[in-house]
Amino acid sequence: MTEKERILNNKEGELPNTATYDIISVRGVVNPEDELNTFKQTIIAFLDNKDLKEESSKWEKLLPKKLVEFTNQLEEDDYHKDDLLSHIPAMIDSLKRLREWEWYSSKLTPNGFEVVMEGMFRGIFLPVLHHQGLPHKSLFITRNGREYPTRAITDVLSYKTFDPKTLKLKKKK
Repeated sequence: MTEKERILNNKEGELPNTATYDIISVRGVVNPEDELNTFKQTIIAFLDNKDLKEESSKWEKLLPKKLVEFTNQLEEDDYHKDDLLSHIPAMIDSLKRLREWEWYSSKLTPNGFEVVMEGMFRGIFLPVLHHQGLPHKSLFITRNGREYPTRAITDVLSYKTFDPKTLKLKKKK
């Protein structure tokens, strides 16, 4: 089965027949199915266009609108405060450069979802998920049975809000 087929078909949290895998957990989200689908769309867009240059403006059309809109509304100061933020070319570069991973499976949970990644990914998916408007406190990685919460300086979502319906990122009042 190809990686894209696993993204689309392995939906029960299946584990690979290898000891080298990590589980990304997202918790405490309002619409887990939408969030998981956005993440899947992002990775499929990356896989389908992996030869496209990182700097290409086409990425903004290929990636999910939610991720692009969130990113395009960030201010320069946000990037200095929140170390999980990056510009789209840098995000794509990380996915390409650190390509020691493959999507293996996913599953919905009552208030989130889990994704099993085979190989090593060093947390490169945390910025992708954060750019969907998911806060740091919702993102975890489990490696070798040990869970690691996301640790970063400041979460942009601690002083701004992102509305997943209108796709507007605004300062909290």
